[in-house]
Amino acid sequence: MKKLLKYSLFGLGGIVALLVIVVAVIAATFNPNDYKPLVVKMVKDKKERTLNIEGDIKLAFWPKIGANLGKVSISEHKSDKEFASIQSAQVALAVLPLLKKQLVVDTIYIDGAKANIIKYKDGTTNFDDLLSKDEEESEEIKFDVDGVKVTNSAVAYTDEGTGAQYALSKFNLTSGHIALAEPIDLATDFSVKANQPAVTADVKVKGNFLADPENKHFYAKGLDATIIGDLLGGKDVSITASGDIDAKPETREFLVDSLKLAVAGQFSGAKINLDLNAPELIAKKDEVTGKKVTVSLAQDKAGDTFKANLVLADIQGSPKALQSSGISGDISGTQGARSINGKFSSPFQGNLESLIFDLPKLAGNVDIKDPAIPNGAAKVGFALSLHADAKQEQVNSKFNLNVDATKLNGDVAVASFKKPNVKFNINADTLDLNKLLGSSSNKAKKAEPASDKPADLSALKNILLDGKINIGNLIYDKYRLSGLNVNVKADGEKLTLSGLNVKLDDSNIKGNLGISQFSRALYTFDIDIDQIDVDRYVSAKDGAAESKASKGDDKPLDLSALKALNADGSLRIGNLKYGKTKASNVRIDLKADGQKLSLNPLAAKVDDSQVNANIGITRFQNPIFSFNLNVDKLDADKYITKSDQPAAKSSGDTPIDLSALKKLNASGEAKIGWLKLANVKTQNVNIGLKAADGIATISPFAANLYQGSMDGLLKVDARSTPSITFKQSMKNIAIGPLLVDAINNDMLEGKGTLNVDVTTSGNTVSALKKALAGKSTVNLADGAIKGIDIPGTLRDIKSKVALFQDKSSIGADEKKKTDFSELSASFDIKNGVAHNEDLTMKAPILRLAKGDSRGDIDIGNETINYLAKPTIVKSLKGQGGADLDSLAGLSIPVKITGTFSAPKYGMDFAAIGAAMAKSNLLDKVGGEKGTAVKELLGDGDKTKALESLLGKKKPADPATAPATTDGATNTAPAPAEAPKSTGDVAKEKAAEELKKLFKF
Repeated sequence: MKKLLKYSLFGLGGIVALLVIVVAVIAATFNPNDYKPLVVKMVKDKKERTLNIEGDIKLAFWPKIGANLGKVSISEHKSDKEFASIQSAQVALAVLPLLKKQLVVDTIYIDGAKANIIKYKDGTTNFDDLLSKDEEESEEIKFDVDGVKVTNSAVAYTDEGTGAQYALSKFNLTSGHIALAEPIDLATDFSVKANQPAVTADVKVKGNFLADPENKHFYAKGLDATIIGDLLGGKDVSITASGDIDAKPETREFLVDSLKLAVAGQFSGAKINLDLNAPELIAKKDEVTGKKVTVSLAQDKAGDTFKANLVLADIQGSPKALQSSGISGDISGTQGARSINGKFSSPFQGNLESLIFDLPKLAGNVDIKDPAIPNGAAKVGFALSLHADAKQEQVNSKFNLNVDATKLNGDVAVASFKKPNVKFNINADTLDLNKLLGSSSNKAKKAEPASDKPADLSALKNILLDGKINIGNLIYDKYRLSGLNVNVKADGEKLTLSGLNVKLDDSNIKGNLGISQFSRALYTFDIDIDQIDVDRYVSAKDGAAESKASKGDDKPLDLSALKALNADGSLRIGNLKYGKTKASNVRIDLKADGQKLSLNPLAAKVDDSQVNANIGITRFQNPIFSFNLNVDKLDADKYITKSDQPAAKSSGDTPIDLSALKKLNASGEAKIGWLKLANVKTQNVNIGLKAADGIATISPFAANLYQGSMDGLLKVDARSTPSITFKQSMKNIAIGPLLVDAINNDMLEGKGTLNVDVTTSGNTVSALKKALAGKSTVNLADGAIKGIDIPGTLRDIKSKVALFQDKSSIGADEKKKTDFSELSASFDIKNGVAHNEDLTMKAPILRLAKGDSRGDIDIGNETINYLAKPTIVKSLKGQGGADLDSLAGLSIPVKITGTFSAPKYGMDFAAIGAAMAKSNLLDKVGGEKGTAVKELLGDGDKTKALESLLGKKKPADPATAPATTDGATNTAPAPAEAPKSTGDVAKEKAAEELKKLFKF
């Protein structure tokens, strides 16, 4: 026996020695790095990925099998792009436990691990191939790890289907002993970033954790967790949790000890603090006990505060019948001048096995003090009963709310928690929100920028609604809503409000509303309103402030808020009043998708005008407008704002404000059957507009007016100093009515053509007038110049009263006129002055040829300086008839001066009188005197004619006077003044005789 034992020991020693020798030989001769190419090739062949092992592999065989790797990386499937990598890793396995099918691992060290995980739109991932199993599963072995230590690692996850992105960085983890179904000491810290929901935070977690899915046992002891960052929709959020939690959901056994949870951060501009404290809660198979649980909430937003405290009193009983002396709480807060204080309480009972809980009577009251509400105070009383069955997933509740005359009651039932099916009824005789909220007119309004992000109502996908709202009278501020009766339904795809029938003040509103496509809410509507007074809901002060703010602002109009609008619906209004404007039969079909807003059709009877249009708006941040407008008739003068104050005397330097044009981007056309603008009346108006980047062009610019037509264009450049180009051709225009309506001047009659081609620039009205340049032509027929009657004036001159009196300038007389059959002229316009030298005119007794007139019309200063010399021609009929044939061939200088509003006409009456006197003398004086008068007034010898007419000898010529006896010339004394010439003497004598002849 001894020998057997001896030999056995020798044999065992020899085997051990042999094993040691074998291991030593392998360790000395085996180099795993020689197999790196083979491993790389195998991964490439089997997984179609590239494995890169940069460092040397170091192996150990006793007492543990281990490996120490350098940097290792692996590529994406069929790609050279990196999928995952580690800077270094170290792992060791105990040898002997392997013989017992036990996997005992030393602490695993991993540093600099990185992985990029992607879930594609088809549901596959970029690591699916790594999960494929080429061999059968191995027999299960026990798993035991002494610890894991991970440093400086990162993992990124992208879901291409939803667009979700999650990333862990700066990941560090240290664990204690790890084995199946055994607690683990764990400490980790990392940074996390995500977009669905938006999270950017740093996380630290420490504690002892157990996760035993097989036995349904989970706990966390010594929990110490902190999360700091932007999350839960807030900024600078801090979440801390500590305590012990032990849960066995299968047997409904729970233990909570010293659990504390605190949340603080900025949410929607408010600082919020939430604290939960659960000292002890024990739920066993036959006993339930617990100390009171407290929850407190505090909020502070710009000085407005709110606080709430909730207490769940001590709990006792059994899982089938637990009860508490109740739930109680209090609230308090301030909002400006408003303060609230309230308390509530209710008994509480439940069954943990059946998961049924009851709040039989949650009642309380709230005291409100606010100078904005009636009587400065209100007392709100409420009562609520609630029954919840968690197993059946049902909740039923009834409520009552009383605020003075306001009595609101109803019931709410919820079935299914995963996708709640909510049924409700809400009823009230009178709901006076002024008692609860105060009048809006007493509150300072704070303007908040409208969001350009569409509303996300995705939560409605997971809820079903079916209910009714019935409110007799709803009062808020000065508005009253009565007879509100509407059905509400939601089926997970669409929310509808049907059977809407309500009266808002004096307006009856009927129709339906709907919301669908909840992730980017689409609003649909079909609304009828019998009448509405817009002035009742639009503050005049707000309108004036908006107008003042926009005046002179050349920044692009920003309608970015329309990006959030997604709507499709129709609105009809029987009668609408806004200011002095009244509209009827209004119809608007609206479509908006966040990219474009369309109103088509937009139809209404506005005052006396029937308007039909369609309007489109795109690129909301700097909007582009498109339109097509049709109006049967429009009196635009009704809508031109006139100041209530007496008009000050214009300086002519009224500034030009084209800031609105600088931000206008529009194109479209307008057709107006009849238009009155600035008292000018037109028909069949056709306007095409293109406006962009401060330049607006109206072309065509055509219409019928005053028995004729016009066609042309208008271009305005408002980018710097305003400049205007105006081209217009008017044909067959009745000029008289046009001038009367346009400038209230009845100075010209006739029908014909008017062509204008001018440009100008300037910052004021006066500057624009004085910078006018270009050309204009006018051709008229069968008209008259009003204010002066040249033939009539000539007949009047026959009266001796007018012959030698000074009448060189007289005001225009609207009762007088000078007829013409043709009139034409062209004007060269420069620096605001229109110059003419080619005026021609044909009248019954007058002719005006080219070159017989010239002058200027100063548009800038609104003055005229013009001289015309029409010639009298023989005529047997027409204005003046043959009475003036005796003046045939006479050119009559007519000078026009003065202002546009008060022109003056001047004529050379002396020349006209002399010509008429000539005719009278020839007719009335005969014999020798008649011959003498002809010579005097004609081309004959005026000296002899004068001697013959006066019957006197011609004075002796001093040169031929007889000499004195001494041969000297007989000279008379020198006269006091120089002797008059023979011509002067003759004229004076003629004048005297003419006076006698005409008996002056």
